[in-house]
Amino acid sequence: MTVTPTQQIRELSIPLIDRNQDITLTGGKFLCLQSVGHIARQIRIYNRPSRGYFTLEWRLTELYIRGDKFGFGGYGRSIGMIGRSRRFKPAGRDGVWDWDDPMIAGDFVVQVETEVLPLLRSLDSIEKIVNFILSQEMRGYSFNKDHIWMCLTNAALGELAIARKHWDLITPSFRERYEKQKAIDGEPISDYLRSWVTVGEALQTGDHMTLAKLLWENERTEADRFKLGRHWQPTAFPFQKAVIPITAASGSDQQ
Repeated sequence: MTVTPTQQIRELSIPLIDRNQDITLTGGKFLCLQSVGHIARQIRIYNRPSRGYFTLEWRLTELYIRGDKFGFGGYGRSIGMIGRSRRFKPAGRDGVWDWDDPMIAGDFVVQVETEVLPLLRSLDSIEKIVNFILSQEMRGYSFNKDHIWMCLTNAALGELAIARKHWDLITPSFRERYEKQKAIDGEPISDYLRSWVTVGEALQTGDHMTLAKLLWENERTEADRFKLGRHWQPTAFPFQKAVIPITAASGSDQQ
């Protein structure tokens, strides 16, 4: 009987899940660390069945950033690749996860448990995750220079003045697109644009309650997109408790 790509991933994941009760398989290709709040801690198994292998990566997915316009590569995702271990890697071969290698099942468990889970488990709050992300240069990508990411992340942390500063830099393009759609009869305004405009309005007025509601709506949308709906629950933002500033290793670059 032919095994489907989804079945391959499920069978590969079962031993890891059995050993680690805080991990669940979602969406057929993502392992997710529970509990799921503002930022999902995920492991992506990207199956390439026609080529006989898969790739493996961990990622931090900011659910409060609506990603309707972006693919599963994500928008501003913090990502790290996971290769084969020396212990299991076949002699003379590279670090590719080949399905025809009988050693990948054991290697998969070892690599995830030793290289990934300790990191993801240590990032158990939005503050820790944000500070970790800002200390990294992912594939040459600087989060400090991403106005969309900085705007919503500072908003989530309660740094509304900084969030407004970044919003002011990006709002002309969003407002222009929003007004163009409104001017076209019968043209529905996308949820993506509507979300951005309403978040900006809440930022300008300093309305914490409305801002929390809008960010939770973004989180629900993204949780559903990543098949995390039953694992995600609305969690209080730091700004609902106290203002928590971003501390970045590259603070001089922060805008």
